[in-house]
Amino acid sequence: MTKLLSAAWRLIGAIAKRPLSRGGRFGLLVCICAALIGTEVWQLWRVYEANIEEARLVTSNSAQSIAEQAESAIKTTDSIVASLVERVEAEGTGPEALKRFYGLMTSLDAALPVIHELGITDSQGNAIVKSLQPSPVGLNYADREYFRFHATHLDRGSFVGARVKSKTDGSYDITVTRRINRPDGSFGGVVIAGVAMKYFQQLFDRIQAKSGGVIALLGDNSSILARSPSVSGETTFSGGGELAEQMQRKPAAGSLPYTSPLDGVRRYGSYQHFDQYPLSALVSHSQWDVQRSWRAELRWHAIILGCVIIVVVVLGAHTLKADRVLNVQAMQDGLTGLANRRFFNETIEREFRRAARSNQLVSIIMIDIDHFKAYNDCYGHPAGDECLRAIANTIRGCLRREGEVAARYGGEEIAVILPNSDAPRAYALAARMRLAVRGLGLQHAGSAHGIVTLSAGVAGCLPGRNTTGWQALVGRADRALYEAKASGRDSVKAATVCEIRQAA
Repeated sequence: MTKLLSAAWRLIGAIAKRPLSRGGRFGLLVCICAALIGTEVWQLWRVYEANIEEARLVTSNSAQSIAEQAESAIKTTDSIVASLVERVEAEGTGPEALKRFYGLMTSLDAALPVIHELGITDSQGNAIVKSLQPSPVGLNYADREYFRFHATHLDRGSFVGARVKSKTDGSYDITVTRRINRPDGSFGGVVIAGVAMKYFQQLFDRIQAKSGGVIALLGDNSSILARSPSVSGETTFSGGGELAEQMQRKPAAGSLPYTSPLDGVRRYGSYQHFDQYPLSALVSHSQWDVQRSWRAELRWHAIILGCVIIVVVVLGAHTLKADRVLNVQAMQDGLTGLANRRFFNETIEREFRRAARSNQLVSIIMIDIDHFKAYNDCYGHPAGDECLRAIANTIRGCLRREGEVAARYGGEEIAVILPNSDAPRAYALAARMRLAVRGLGLQHAGSAHGIVTLSAGVAGCLPGRNTTGWQALVGRADRALYEAKASGRDSVKAATVCEIRQAA
């Protein structure tokens, strides 16, 4: 917005020197205002698209993580079922064997929260052992999909069925089953494990409480097996829905906006299919929540744009003076005297382009004052401001080469751009800065060191000519900074040197 205002005022000032009719000047102002509005619309559209991309990345990573956790739980259950099948085929189903199986199954049921119940049926579907019922007389499972499958297929692998209601206590489970063979190879029954939907519901609720949105476990028939926030009963997606169609076209994984068939809410979501089982994990957020920051930015931009238009109209004659004031404000942080975030972004982008042309290195140091919030709480914000100014001056005093820039990145975080510097030199410079700050001896009762200290992360790279990712270098330095803070603070950590190139 500042850049747009400066450009508009420069244009007004340049043209104002020429004689223009009243109508011509009015037309000029209209054109400038239209250009400002058009530019703002374009920028807001970019923010809108960036929010969608961020939602895609977040939901995709979350869906993959949840799928791995859920699949691990089912794989554990499947291993237990396979082990029980081996024991039944080896020991038979006599009274003593069934007694041993009952004891084993109840202990497994109690030890593993993912398992709701375990059971064994004979070849007619009659339950002969159930972990939740000592004498399962009269319980028959011949009507279940898994029983019909095993009775008619010689496949010895596992079968993961749809969500079913337990005949023992009425709870909902996913069944993981395997076929039992008699010595002659004929069908001898089924070992059944009920994977508790309550287990997944609690897992999803814990994650959803922190991240919001919707988390669901889906079957390949589009049935919702577990969901947070929860839904009652057995629910399936309506045929032809965007999500169901996408999952049919790309069964492994995908991301897309879709309209929820349950509540009609427009969502952005990602799904991840399990590697070994006919299940998928879905994570999504409503479009309203994803674009919350965009709406706030839209309101503020509308207010600011209106003010800018008023300023352009009213103060057009003072453009040159305003331009000089704005340039100073745009380059310098008012508290520390360092460069500000905007100047940092422009400088690192310019250095990346220059380094790509000349095949030179660029390094970044990300610095954070340790326990600075505690310092403010203990000594007050005026003292905190003085502390920040002292450290900023110390860091600036450590810079020697032309082109090296220290900028206030945000809060108590300072970033240093080092053109034509490799990571070892950047690391040595960061270490000198750390020692220099320690040498100030600023008292800090809230720190384990008793004085104000800093942590730093260092990263360097050799940009290629197609490089557009200076943000990745900043991100690597920032991750190194967090490693330094996680290792006890008052330290410097360095990332490895790499080449960041745009994908072809």
